[in-house]
Amino acid sequence: MDKLAKKIINIPKRLLVEEPLNLYSGIRGMFGESSKIAGLPPGSAVYTGFRKDTPFNIDLFSYSEGQLEEKTNVLLEEVINLPKNGDFHWVNIEGIHHAEKVKEICDAIQIHPLTMEDILSVGQRPQLDDTENYLFLSLKMLQFDEKKKKTLNEQVSFILTKDLLITFQERKGDTFEAVRNRLRAGKGKIRKEGLDYLLYALVDTVVDNYFVVLEKFGDILEEIEERIMFQGQKRDFDLLYTLKRELIHIRRSVWPLREVIVKLERDEIRLIRKQTRIYIRDVYDHTIQAIDSVETYRDFISSLGDLYQSVISNKLNQVMKTLTIFSVIFIPLTFIAGVYGINFENVPEFGWDYGYAYFWSLIIGMAVVTLAIFKYKKWM
Repeated sequence: MDKLAKKIINIPKRLLVEEPLNLYSGIRGMFGESSKIAGLPPGSAVYTGFRKDTPFNIDLFSYSEGQLEEKTNVLLEEVINLPKNGDFHWVNIEGIHHAEKVKEICDAIQIHPLTMEDILSVGQRPQLDDTENYLFLSLKMLQFDEKKKKTLNEQVSFILTKDLLITFQERKGDTFEAVRNRLRAGKGKIRKEGLDYLLYALVDTVVDNYFVVLEKFGDILEEIEERIMFQGQKRDFDLLYTLKRELIHIRRSVWPLREVIVKLERDEIRLIRKQTRIYIRDVYDHTIQAIDSVETYRDFISSLGDLYQSVISNKLNQVMKTLTIFSVIFIPLTFIAGVYGINFENVPEFGWDYGYAYFWSLIIGMAVVTLAIFKYKKWM
């Protein structure tokens, strides 16, 4: 139990001290980041995020059913001049705070300036935009840092054309490694199908990872519940408040995604084939499950807050009950002691040889009678 307590106590400190941005990014994303583009003309290349320590990096997967070519640290010019030889190309870009380089790529492949602005504005809701030349999709990718016990989030944007899929990330590290391994293995449908299927696979991994993050929340909440039942302390309540803020942010990332997936599945989008829509429907089901899990954990946190208050109230009641019992016992004893402490000479009991023994017998007898009444009434 001591190890469990230490483990739980350390979590809120790490969440509050090491990564305060993560807890308040939801509100700051709605209001604070918008000040960077306020007053600028539409389509300005301005990054609105806060992380600016990731070097600009481009990775490239060029593949067909029978072959795969993987490159890292690709030059910008190579992406702009990709050959149109029938192969599918997946370009993954990390470090979009290098806004000028993102603008250069968008200009080269004829991405509308407003879409480029959406790529760089990382505090907005997940969205889908179907244009004549490309499909734009953005969503929130969540990861759980095991070392620091915190939730990491970033916006991931997708640009899908006929023979090119570009993903824009804020930093290095993502949930796409399973898809990369499937491409390298060449098994299943991922190389046989088009880029719309690759887009589905990437979105599916993002949504599936929501469950990994929520599972970590479930483990922490179970530990808090056990701790509260043993000894409810204020740090447990503080931790619940921190987790509630985390879930609010996760909810803001997951809820709007449902609308995006519905549009991706049902709308007549030219770049999404009919056979791929069946798989996207499965992603929609997973999104609904993730939303249900978020709501379940929010209710669980509320119930744990009520449980904490009940435990604290019960502790207070026990203390007050104990103090009341002692107070009621000593009230008549104080009265008796006060009577025999009066400064009069003609008190009959003062002249008795056994007056002192009589006094203590009366005191003890009164205390025993009071305790017997409490026992009979089942007040203790």
